[in-house]
Amino acid sequence: MLRPDEYGAGDLLHGRSPDAYLRGRDRERGVLHAIRQHLKKANYHNFNNLAQAFAHYDRNQDGFIDGEELRNVCYQLNVPVEDEMLFLLMSYCCAESTDKEHEAKIDYVKFANFLNWKDKMPMSADKKTGKELPIPDTPTIQKQIDRAVTQHKTSSSVIGALSAVDASQYRKYGIPTVRSDIAPPKLRRVSDHVNYGDESDAYGLVNPTMYSEKGIYEQDMFEARPKTEIESIFTNIGVNMTPEMFNELWELAKQRDPRGRNLVSVETFRSVLDDVQATSITA
Repeated sequence: MLRPDEYGAGDLLHGRSPDAYLRGRDRERGVLHAIRQHLKKANYHNFNNLAQAFAHYDRNQDGFIDGEELRNVCYQLNVPVEDEMLFLLMSYCCAESTDKEHEAKIDYVKFANFLNWKDKMPMSADKKTGKELPIPDTPTIQKQIDRAVTQHKTSSSVIGALSAVDASQYRKYGIPTVRSDIAPPKLRRVSDHVNYGDESDAYGLVNPTMYSEKGIYEQDMFEARPKTEIESIFTNIGVNMTPEMFNELWELAKQRDPRGRNLVSVETFRSVLDDVQATSITA
């Protein structure tokens, strides 16, 4: 027999997303697994024992968790659960009791095993109902921000954005768009459309710098210029200095040229000026 396809014609016609391809028992198991992982990662690891975890979900302290309490918890933890899936979860973890009062509620032990089904943690407290749980005598003040902290949601978490994934740790494949790994040629052919890192990208076009708005680009900043041109540039932008000070900075900037030419770029002279000003401030 042929293996059934992951999606059918109905999924294509209705434009269903990949998370809606599962149907029947597969969808039930997938949703239950997703609910288990969300609840466990969100709150369960923050408790020292199972009693504290159960007391957190048991809002009215009656020893059981009903459907309304579980729905509120899922909403606060940003776990979208449909009513049908919530009913399946309740039927999966519901207490096997003849008591009609607790027949639609989740038992403590079953819910604890549902949260931590792989690594069984030792229970540090016996099963107790809400009437038997000790009430702390220490008075506490619950601020308004503490009540609303679980209601906080970000737009990236709602749409499922991948902002938390650091792509720099993954191995890169193929040829990069910006060829910063090779040196750009001095004379480029007309047919050479390779970006060697000296051109602006999409981010630079959307958010241009203050230099690019004036028509000044990186090649203009790093172009070697004579002494008179450098003096004219810094004088026009409002940098006032004596001739002796300019000659001293010019000699320091020439030492940074590996070719030993009598030319200095604007960026090199600016970095020397910043170093001299920083030294005078710290001294």
